[in-house]
Amino acid sequence: MAKTPIELTGLKPVGRGVDRPEHVLVAGDGRVFASDKASAVAELIDEHTVRHIGRAGGEPNGIAVDHNGHFLIANWGLGVLQDLDPVTGEITAILTGQLDGHRLRWLNFVCVDSTGALWCSVSTMADDLLDTIARGTADGFIFRVAPDRQSAQVVAEAVNFPNCMALDRNEDFLYVVRTLAADVVRFPIEGETLGAPEQYSPPLGERRPDEYGPDASRFLADPEVGRRWGMADGCAFDAEGNLWVTLVLANSIVAIRPDGQVATVIEDPDGALLNGPTSIAWGGKDMRDIYIGSITAPYVLKGRSSVPGLPLIHQR
Repeated sequence: MAKTPIELTGLKPVGRGVDRPEHVLVAGDGRVFASDKASAVAELIDEHTVRHIGRAGGEPNGIAVDHNGHFLIANWGLGVLQDLDPVTGEITAILTGQLDGHRLRWLNFVCVDSTGALWCSVSTMADDLLDTIARGTADGFIFRVAPDRQSAQVVAEAVNFPNCMALDRNEDFLYVVRTLAADVVRFPIEGETLGAPEQYSPPLGERRPDEYGPDASRFLADPEVGRRWGMADGCAFDAEGNLWVTLVLANSIVAIRPDGQVATVIEDPDGALLNGPTSIAWGGKDMRDIYIGSITAPYVLKGRSSVPGLPLIHQR
């Protein structure tokens, strides 16, 4: 069977004025939301119209919608997992500080499974983020919050800078982007915990062994080096089982096909349009509208995908 071409067309900005829209999602009713440093979550209504909701403080990073329609926020700046009521704007803390001796210092991402459980990534427990990036320290972890939110447990330790995560259609695996390794691993979901990780993708960047060390952060000042490293960030599945991954420093997006082959979807080396891409979401009646978040652009990109996206777990 011939493979469906994976293509993006017609990219244009929406939601101008949103601040640090690292993560973007499309709700079941078709509305588009992004994390927003200026508030908590912003609804992107059209190119120039943004509706700000709540005030989270810090830096809202990964966001999700739970089964009650509340937003969940992995607050990167505060190290707090937050709940946002979209009607009142009230924000409450679900988890803060530490979990079983593991600091939530750089809480990165949250996703929701069909039971209502929350799966969250913490990229590193160190205070010095640049030192972790320079050395490639693998002290990140993943934790699970029970559906009733009365308990939480660490389910994977010593993970190399876990970032965005995705569940496959059947929720057999949790797929985890490892930013510094620029790849994807997957963990078998075994009830309320995770099994041992399996390599899922080849390296998606080219960081050399001699580019790790206490002073290696200096390399980040060179855009050419950054593009070579790639630094994988966001991920999402389409309906055909391709896992799309954003490479934030390479200004590109690739797709890992089910057979393991990697296809380049789009690359914009100079970042003229695709600048610092960090997340992907699909929407529209045919699930071919695509939205791309960013940590550098004050907007989200909207375009059309040749392959429809996979809806969020609890919206299928």
